[in-house]
Amino acid sequence: MRDKSVLGRDRGSDYFRGLWPHWLPIVGGLVIGLAVALAYLHWAPHRYEAQTSVLVKAMDDRTPTGAKPSGSINLDTESQLVKATATVAAAADKLHLSADAARGLGNRVRVSVPVNSDILNITYRGVRPRAAQQGSLAFAQAYLDQRRATIQASLDAQDKAMQGRIDAVNAQLQAVVQARNALRPGTPERALSDAQVTTLNNQIAALASDQNQIRTTIVSPGQIVTEPGLPGSASSPNRLVVLTAGIALGLLAGGAVVALRRRFGERIRTSEQLSKSTGLPVLAALSDSLHPGEVTILPPLSTDGRGYARLRNLVMTGLQPTGRPVALVAGVRQGGGPVAANLAAALARAGEDVVLVCADVFGGTSAALLVDPGGPGLAEVLDGQIDANRAVQRVAGIPSLRVLGAGRDADRADALLQTRGTEKLIDELLGTFSYVVIEAPSTAESPDAQTLAHVVGAAILVVELGRTNSREVLDACGQFESMGTPVLGAVVAHYRSASAHHRHPETATGQHSPESEPAQLRGAGPEDAPSPVAEESPAGAVRATADGNGAAGRTSPRPWSSRDVAPR
Repeated sequence: MRDKSVLGRDRGSDYFRGLWPHWLPIVGGLVIGLAVALAYLHWAPHRYEAQTSVLVKAMDDRTPTGAKPSGSINLDTESQLVKATATVAAAADKLHLSADAARGLGNRVRVSVPVNSDILNITYRGVRPRAAQQGSLAFAQAYLDQRRATIQASLDAQDKAMQGRIDAVNAQLQAVVQARNALRPGTPERALSDAQVTTLNNQIAALASDQNQIRTTIVSPGQIVTEPGLPGSASSPNRLVVLTAGIALGLLAGGAVVALRRRFGERIRTSEQLSKSTGLPVLAALSDSLHPGEVTILPPLSTDGRGYARLRNLVMTGLQPTGRPVALVAGVRQGGGPVAANLAAALARAGEDVVLVCADVFGGTSAALLVDPGGPGLAEVLDGQIDANRAVQRVAGIPSLRVLGAGRDADRADALLQTRGTEKLIDELLGTFSYVVIEAPSTAESPDAQTLAHVVGAAILVVELGRTNSREVLDACGQFESMGTPVLGAVVAHYRSASAHHRHPETATGQHSPESEPAQLRGAGPEDAPSPVAEESPAGAVRATADGNGAAGRTSPRPWSSRDVAPR
């Protein structure tokens, strides 16, 4: 039976050893991530950054002092002008770069604006510290030169416009003066002309004053308030960012490996892993692979035949305390028909009267063991149409073994197995047979095995190695234990896919060759029907043969003797 305390002891004593397989990928990922980050820091091209701070001053076109009205500078626009084509070209000239070398120069510049200030921080990225320092200073000076040229061009345009207005007024004044000279002094016309001359002179004086202000304006686009220093270390790649990214990616990769190992690593691959992870004892480990849909009664002296003999001994011992000699065999993922049939055969070879109940009605055990799988079976017995002792069929070569198949209607049998008639049937069989072995469907596919658990003394699980995981085994154990049925242990085996197994090679005529028929044990018909004849195969397995009309052959089976019983 399953020893639950083993699980606790394993987790306590093997705590750090149990954690190590999960922490190892994480630590390994962390180390690899750090190694990759350090290699990148060593081999990646280094970039250096230098910053120049420029105070931007606004110019008032109407004042010679250049006083800045509040809010007159749009620093977002000015920051874009730093990377304008003209500014980049001027900076390239200052750096003495060719046209080819100046391509992409603007991409090396970054401009930021501190909050609530008129400062532009111009940062230049270079491959060497000196190049970064010179580039930042060159862009700052080029920006100021371009801004100075822009302001100066604006002042020149205003001066030219002002001079045009003055010339126009002067021309008007000359015309008025000439007209006044033709008038006699003291006349009203002369007085009016004198007034016009005075007005025009005043206009010229005002325009001249404005022009003088424009011409005397001092152009001050701004100034460098912080000179760029020589960078002491590379700004790119950023050590903190690269190391953090390496650690994060390493941990992520390690976590992914752990997740994959937990997803696929929980699959049970050995008997020791099954016992350790679930606490379920291994009753037998089969060396040959089982074939889904095929049931073969193995010779008692073969390797797995001896394994089934040991399984028989353990089952007989395990059923004694229960007082109910009924064993249920269920696979966790695949059907347990081969194990149930060979366990029943091993019990029968020990001289016990045994009946195998094929409760996995949609499985292939009935068809594999019985000559007449379409005869009466569970469906008819549970429906009250026939007595159980008349429905069981004999198995050739093992006189004390009987098989109760699914019957003619598998769906009906499946439905009736869920009723109380199942317990009555088992009690009736126990009145005739010493042991009852029930083949149940897999616990992962349906709850039928759990439904049958209340009529048995103990259960045996068949675990497929390589595909079944510990959670499925624990779930199967929980199904039986919730019904108060102990689980004696597990039989572990590999299953070969049905597509890979060549069942019935055919002859050239399209008929199955007798020599190619697998060494399966074919059963007899109902209890009152004639028994088929069995042949002893060279390996010691028993198989059924029939003539061309479907009747049993005439060869006589070797009598059963104590030599058929494997050592206990």
